[in-house]
Amino acid sequence: MGKYGTVLFLLMEFYIFGSGKIIKDNTGDDSKGTFTYGSSSVLNNLSTSLLTNYGAEVRPLCPGYERVNVTVDIAIRQLISLDEPEQLIHFNMWMRLGWIDCNLRWNPDDFNGTDSIVLPIGLIWKPDVTLYESISAEFYGFKDYRALIYSDGYVAYNFPTKIEALCPIDVAKFPFDSQVCELMFGSWSYNGLQLDIRSKNVEGDLSSMKEHVEWIVEKAANVRHEVYYGCCPEPFIDVTFYIHLKRKPAYYITNIIVPSFLITMVASFGFLLPVDSGEKVGLELTVMLAMSVFQLLVADKLPPSADSTPWIAMFFSFTLILSGGSSLWQVMVLNIHHRGDRTMSRFTKCYLLKPLAYITCVKLPRLQNNRYKTSQNEDKIISKLFNTLNERRMSKEKEVEISTSSESEKEEVDSDLWIHYALVLDRLGFVVFLFSLVTGCAYIFIGIIYN
Repeated sequence: MGKYGTVLFLLMEFYIFGSGKIIKDNTGDDSKGTFTYGSSSVLNNLSTSLLTNYGAEVRPLCPGYERVNVTVDIAIRQLISLDEPEQLIHFNMWMRLGWIDCNLRWNPDDFNGTDSIVLPIGLIWKPDVTLYESISAEFYGFKDYRALIYSDGYVAYNFPTKIEALCPIDVAKFPFDSQVCELMFGSWSYNGLQLDIRSKNVEGDLSSMKEHVEWIVEKAANVRHEVYYGCCPEPFIDVTFYIHLKRKPAYYITNIIVPSFLITMVASFGFLLPVDSGEKVGLELTVMLAMSVFQLLVADKLPPSADSTPWIAMFFSFTLILSGGSSLWQVMVLNIHHRGDRTMSRFTKCYLLKPLAYITCVKLPRLQNNRYKTSQNEDKIISKLFNTLNERRMSKEKEVEISTSSESEKEEVDSDLWIHYALVLDRLGFVVFLFSLVTGCAYIFIGIIYN
């Protein structure tokens, strides 16, 4: 053996014999004991002592411990996503389970003061805690990590997991809505007389949670339930966490609500366009198509629900109906504007055109005649005689011409009246459109806030 080999051998001897400790057994004979080296040997002896004749498949049953007490707590790490059309929620969270196993107890003094040990969870018994609303075939992480066992038999099992669960969505107040998702944890095999489940804390732990771009997790309150099912006479116990989520509506306000409202306002410009532009009906139809696109975007985001109608869907339906009514109104205006060859009835002139023109501040054309006008200072008798002679002359010499010109003048006057009637209807439609839009939007958004 060389010089370096001798030095290495001496160092190994010093390390081994210098760290050795005597751990006595329970025979009561002080002269006997187990000579072990290092803390790893202590843990090996402890694990061997605990797992000898231990059945990991059987529920711990000891005198005075006929029912296993299990605590279930969660720490939400991250809200991954909330799939609203499918009504599914995905969480990244830390599970914190704890229970008393009366078969995993030891005296720390017998093992060099060791009061805890970490063992793979597969070596010991564990409660079959299940997430009832889970859509996954397995509970991720439940069988993969290690548990911390204390000398009094308390087992603390903390492990990360991914939760995929059902979460019914109430879309009535979208995008100003709040949701409550229920996560029910309970035993699938053991009833309440064999296994009791509770929570250490009133709420789930949100201190380590990462912020989500769309949702705010406000709280995760829990409630313990004792339920009787039809299968069994014994009660089954569960702990349900009610996770309260609040949506951040800024994205939808900026990208959907405000643009759709502005596009609807553009529909009112159709009433201000002149008829000769030829774009009155085309503008209204363009607005309808744009609102249909926004409605499809929102419909793809929400689940199909027959229980409640989203307020925003009512808003889009209202604007579509308003745009459709505007299109119909513009068709009627165009039809009236181009009625120059038709005679306007007396009823339309007196009871429709004149009152509506007064309301909408439209000045109607003044009807002229072929009579000479005299000032107040002229002699009325001379004027009357002159007019009489003129009428006789006109009737004899230009009877045909007067008849033709009067008919032409009448047609021209009627055409002008139809044009002014169309203008009156345009202004009236503009006022009705704005009033309906403001009233309808106010009703819808007040309903979102207060209902």
